[in-house]
Amino acid sequence: MKCKELFEPTSYEEILEIVRNANNSGKKVHVLGLGTHHVVEKPFEICISTIRLNKILESSTSDLYMSVQSGVRFNDLQEHLSNNNLFFPAFYEGTIGGLISTNLPSPFSLWYPYPRDLILGAKIVTGDGKLIKSGGKTTKFSSGYKIWKALSGALGTLGIYLELYIKVLPKPEKIISVKVDRPEDIVRENPWGIVSFLDSSKISTYAIFAGFSSYIEKISKNSEVIEGILPTGMRCERIYGVVTARGEELQLLKKFSSGIAFYGSGYVRTCDEKALSLRSEDYTVVIEKGCRDGEDCLGYSYTSLRLLKNSLDPNHVLCSGIAFDC
Repeated sequence: MKCKELFEPTSYEEILEIVRNANNSGKKVHVLGLGTHHVVEKPFEICISTIRLNKILESSTSDLYMSVQSGVRFNDLQEHLSNNNLFFPAFYEGTIGGLISTNLPSPFSLWYPYPRDLILGAKIVTGDGKLIKSGGKTTKFSSGYKIWKALSGALGTLGIYLELYIKVLPKPEKIISVKVDRPEDIVRENPWGIVSFLDSSKISTYAIFAGFSSYIEKISKNSEVIEGILPTGMRCERIYGVVTARGEELQLLKKFSSGIAFYGSGYVRTCDEKALSLRSEDYTVVIEKGCRDGEDCLGYSYTSLRLLKNSLDPNHVLCSGIAFDC
């Protein structure tokens, strides 16, 4: 990632000042955490890294929520939760803000398909330099525009997450991945997720179970078991995400040479360039990583995203790198 100016603010006021100055000067601002998942590799005028906004602010074992700054590393968050007998059902190698901003599918795809499903609210800096709070720390808040959810998956083009209020779960005694032949045969056992891995034309499918040890031992009897969950990160220069109907992920995965299908999420990730050709068959294909400058990264009509952009960032100061925002 090339940045003409890189800032690592330690306060919300610093971020507000940078964004307001960018509005006045006409410069573009790119937001990142650890820099693990850039959509477009291109030079940016101003980069704001959230890595110094790394405080875990509050957690509640009774109300099952957590307040955390967006620059907290996801692994550190999980460690803190584990020490407090809590758990967040996702897997990510960057920051919690990066996870929510990319909204990548979860290995726990049957119960919690996407991180967006677990956000309760947030503090946000909009593109026009306003600090707002949207949502709350529990599910019992007044209704209104769910701006914090609109930002999830928008890659930082609508606003900057400062704080996130997330729903957490009691920590399961045990989590395992059980190898299965057919996803449909194991669904009745209520796994938390089913993930299929394709490598060199060979598909391996694992059902993820979590809960009390006695239950896990019963469900895994006479099965091939791996402790914990298998990593679902991908190591390639270009990553494609393909949307399909829920339940048809495995059929879609078979079209590629490699990839990962998240059963129940309607989403398949692959490094196979063949994915782009599926746009002609009316599939939505998102270039998650390695999108080239000027290339259609999203692969779908983004009228609603444009309207939100014009509302939250009227001067188009925030630049994620996708075609229309900078």
